[in-house]
Amino acid sequence: DYMCPFCGQFESTNNAQIGDWVKSGVATVEIHPLSILDRSSLGSKYSTRAANAAACVANYSPDQFWAFNGLLFSNQPAENTEGLDDDTLKDLVKQAGVTAQSDIDTCIDDTQFKGWVADATSRALQGPLPNTDEKAVTGTPTVLVNGQKYTGSLTDADAFSSFVLQVSGDESSTATPTPTPTAAG
Repeated sequence: DYMCPFCGQFESTNNAQIGDWVKSGVATVEIHPLSILDRSSLGSKYSTRAANAAACVANYSPDQFWAFNGLLFSNQPAENTEGLDDDTLKDLVKQAGVTAQSDIDTCIDDTQFKGWVADATSRALQGPLPNTDEKAVTGTPTVLVNGQKYTGSLTDADAFSSFVLQVSGDESSTATPTPTPTAAG
């Protein structure tokens, strides 16, 4: 949830490290935006609008999604505020360097993915979560690495890195994991 302060802590601590892993090809990241905190945005439904904007970027300019996701968190509004307005969301889209600004602006204005956000939130809260033993999202952020839930500090990048290395099967190394080649390309 883009209004969740704990998600913001995790992102500000780990965003650069995760981004490096993704860029080097050693990790794949799936982000599932949720709208749990709409009730904490003074009627503006910020969580839904921000998740919708993220879906708009993912749909129309997927190469800029990671940058936009990071900008949403680095400009995260406090709970119990109206959050960022749609014009500010569109400005962040522009800052992310999108290639389809007018399509994304229209998508934000029309909340094109509002239903998808609601369905994704319901699925996450009701479960089951695919590819894991976790029954459902019970708190945010819910961070899964190879199906295992991270329960460590949200503000300790070394602890998260150690968890990732442990889960990936390389408990002794402090080096970045190397990608495993696959037959399908």
